[in-house]
Amino acid sequence: MALRTATLALVALLCLAAAAPGAAAQEPCSRHELGASDTLAGIAARLGVEGGARAIYEANRDVLPAPDIFIPGTVIVIPCPDGSLPGQGAPAAGPSPLPQIRFLTGGRYAPFTDKDAPNRGMITEMVETAMRLGDPRQDFRIDFVNDWGAHLTALLPSGAFDMGFPWFLPDCTRVANLGPENARRCTDFRASLPLFEAEVSYYTLRDHPLAGATAFPELLGARLCRPDGWFTFDLEAQRLVEPNVSMTVAPTQVRCWQALLAGQVDVVTFDRLPAETDIAALGIADRVVELPRLTTRIGMHVLTPRSNENGEAFLAVLDRGLSELRASGRWLQIVEKHLGAEEAARIAGR
Repeated sequence: MALRTATLALVALLCLAAAAPGAAAQEPCSRHELGASDTLAGIAARLGVEGGARAIYEANRDVLPAPDIFIPGTVIVIPCPDGSLPGQGAPAAGPSPLPQIRFLTGGRYAPFTDKDAPNRGMITEMVETAMRLGDPRQDFRIDFVNDWGAHLTALLPSGAFDMGFPWFLPDCTRVANLGPENARRCTDFRASLPLFEAEVSYYTLRDHPLAGATAFPELLGARLCRPDGWFTFDLEAQRLVEPNVSMTVAPTQVRCWQALLAGQVDVVTFDRLPAETDIAALGIADRVVELPRLTTRIGMHVLTPRSNENGEAFLAVLDRGLSELRASGRWLQIVEKHLGAEEAARIAGR
């Protein structure tokens, strides 16, 4: 009798364990509470998720800091067989109820946006693909205006365009710490889901005293150069603003490099990918060194003015497509095409 009672108790415990949240994902196109023994690879294998663990991770980047790093009890979404996410559903038949979306971007920003780059740049291709995924009926166009400084100050606020990309977004929970121009990105605009996480880095001459800098305070008193149209909220966060530093705003990226080579500035700072492209094109890799310990990562977004009456609806279409783009694995394919498999793998694994 005692043996039978113990056996029944063991069976009951096993049943409870099997029914516990996180024990197994039930089906694709659903939500799942992660358990301590779960892995994204295991869930993907059990359910045959297209794109495997990476597709699940990309669909849940808002709650998963990295693949298979999570707090038990975290609820994730399992992509549907068609690559969509639970609750998204397919757009209704017939023409889109929204007017044409007029996107604004600029050139000379390879590999992200450039008329002469494949598919007009990596971010341009992401936006185009996301729009087709979000609602194939939606009419849109993308125009290039190379006066980046006018995008957020005039062209978008005036209603000449509906949405602009790619723009970096500051930490809007700390808007009080930002200068007026940077604060406007939080107060005057709505933002899409992130398109890409870029790395902003710092460069100096190989024989410069700052070549070994490992912390931002070492740049206090230095002469910095950043191209016109770029944000400064990351510099504000590190107190790298006047009068703590001398800031040169050059009309182009090349002008910053020329100033560095001429000894007119000490440090050039902007996005790492176009910076590395410039260094290779200008043939100055033997004279310039990166300060890798100062590199920061900041998300790129599509912005729409809060004054645009259709702005939220436009973003909903785009965000739906961006979610599907990541969940299906096509986001990584686009990154690989523009950056190469090795760089894409490095970005995906960080």
